[in-house]
Amino acid sequence: MRAGPSRNGGAKPVDLSSGLPDERDFIVAECPDVPMWSENLLFAVYDPDADLAMWLHLGTVPGKWTMWEDRVLVSLPRRGGALSLRAYHHTAPERRPAGPGLEFRQREPWRRWHVGFDGFGLHTPEKEMLAGVGRDGPTQPFTADLEIECVTPAWDARTASGLESGSGGMESQKWASEHYEQLVRATGTVTLATGSFPFSGYGWRDHSRGPRHQTTLDGWGGHVIQGCVYPESGRAWGFSRYYRQDGLITLEGGYVFVDGTFEHARVSTAPRLLELRHEGETLPVALRWSGGLLELRLECDRALWTSMQRSLAVGRDLEGPGLMYVLNHGRCEWDGETGYFYSERSDRLNAPAPDPHHGRAS
Repeated sequence: MRAGPSRNGGAKPVDLSSGLPDERDFIVAECPDVPMWSENLLFAVYDPDADLAMWLHLGTVPGKWTMWEDRVLVSLPRRGGALSLRAYHHTAPERRPAGPGLEFRQREPWRRWHVGFDGFGLHTPEKEMLAGVGRDGPTQPFTADLEIECVTPAWDARTASGLESGSGGMESQKWASEHYEQLVRATGTVTLATGSFPFSGYGWRDHSRGPRHQTTLDGWGGHVIQGCVYPESGRAWGFSRYYRQDGLITLEGGYVFVDGTFEHARVSTAPRLLELRHEGETLPVALRWSGGLLELRLECDRALWTSMQRSLAVGRDLEGPGLMYVLNHGRCEWDGETGYFYSERSDRLNAPAPDPHHGRAS
């Protein structure tokens, strides 16, 4: 997958901000006077040629404004298991957003970022992931030096959920009061214990702000976030859905990006997390937009399982409600063109919510 930047067929330049002010893409300089307020940024990218996926998250610790948390998850090539890391640091203002080993640098609002990491991750072999949550053990070195190019306009959750095509709203969420997402291309160099190699892949970024309460998982039913980039044409699509334990959808919206035009779309089909599979999983997706009903099938190449009830510890955790958080990457065909998708899903595998539905929150 060595493709150049996505194209929009020579159309006028695309507003990648979707009309949002540049300040929304910056981190805030002072903590608002809001209990448990935090700021969180994520880049999740996948190179199918290198067979490597990375989930790189930076966030402030709720209630400790100057302390930043590194959260790193890496799916190693050739089903070599995973690397994982959680680390904390009181970061000096001039280095933010950054933690002990992870740094994000904005090159240009809504368009370009640099992502760097230098550290060690706990190695969890696949056989341990199958058996349960990985235990403490040997670590392996991992570095990443990536240039990020945003290839779609920002999808803003508050804006999208308030449209006829959306549902719910940010005001009902316990993890943030502001949230947006973009699909991206990532190029650079990655170094593992086995050596260094070039990285060229696609994926997803997000940025959230607002109170992140300790009770976030109370009543949590599950969620689905997916997005796909088609490098040759520059087309893309994506959506988000969050639902309570009773199945009520609390936040939902989708989009389709074709020929430089960004259009909000209604989510018709969103695949739930119903089982834990390392390979061979096919996920159905359907979005309704002005072009009709876009029906797709996602072929999963990589899977990484983590436990939401154990702070995203890597591996299978079916104790209690079995609340799992699963990352997938893979391929999706649209009219004969191959795209590369990012997926994250969560669900209570032992006590699943009813089928997600629209309605009025009680």
